[in-house]
Amino acid sequence: MLIKKNMSFFDRTSRVLVGIILISLSLYGFNVIPVYWLSVFCFWFGVVNIFSSIFCWCFMYSLIGVSTKDES
Repeated sequence: MLIKKNMSFFDRTSRVLVGIILISLSLYGFNVIPVYWLSVFCFWFGVVNIFSSIFCWCFMYSLIGVSTKDES
């Protein structure tokens, strides 16, 4: 089964930026995120955002039938 791309360039770019910020906060911002499990969550949420932008596919978008990609 092939995955249909459902993310626009702007969406992918913003997810990469948010992912990098979340990963850097979780690794280096111990004063910003003092709770360990919250830091772990931010790390993995950042990783998921980066991978979803690489594959141009968002699981949640496909669940609700949304696409930000221009179909022209």
